[in-house]
Amino acid sequence: MSQTFDSIFKQGVKRIHYQIDVLDSNKSHIHVVIWPTFSGLSDFEKSVADQVAAFGFSVTAIDLYGLDQNPAALDEKRAKMSALLAEAEPLHALQHQLTQSACDGMQTKTIVHVGFCLGGRLALEAGLHFEGSAGAASFHGLMSFFRAQSEDKANTKAKILVLNGHQDPLVPEGDAQEAKRYWTSLGMDFQFVDFSNTVHSFMLPSADNPDHGSQYNPLVAQRSYLYLANFLEEFV
Repeated sequence: MSQTFDSIFKQGVKRIHYQIDVLDSNKSHIHVVIWPTFSGLSDFEKSVADQVAAFGFSVTAIDLYGLDQNPAALDEKRAKMSALLAEAEPLHALQHQLTQSACDGMQTKTIVHVGFCLGGRLALEAGLHFEGSAGAASFHGLMSFFRAQSEDKANTKAKILVLNGHQDPLVPEGDAQEAKRYWTSLGMDFQFVDFSNTVHSFMLPSADNPDHGSQYNPLVAQRSYLYLANFLEEFV
């Protein structure tokens, strides 16, 4: 585990997650964990948490970098993301720790991970590698997640939902096909939805950089929330 990883994500980091507990007896066993973009916990992830709570589920949006530590410049965001994704073991240890801090009584909960961009990959990581994960939903997420060391170490019971922009430059067709082949080889229950005429960051209202393949798409975002609502209902 590198010093860079420790200094960014562990040493002296104070986190304040955004959590909403919903007291619905029919859904009280389910807890949704939201992983942020490489910009860190923001009003966007909080708005998603509000929507998930409106669906009737308890939810926590993860404070990935810590209080007042979100990167601002693009180079800083990329550097922190690179440090986070450099090695599987420290990444998964951190994710497990953050999931535990987000979910009281984690062992008794049905945990579903949801994420966006970088967070989409983090949701897939948690779904595949954590035995206690029931599902993972990735929105315009990276498909280059770490594969399990062996089939018996994969959480093959997790359900997977991927919502992807067909023209997303950060998700090459080869990566998408390889991920689907991998999940198929494990016999996993997955859905992979491609939205036409859609690029990266289609869920983010602030995304407005079409020349670099990043653009909010309100219609696709609306459709995606419906997909998410239906997916979460499968765990009730």
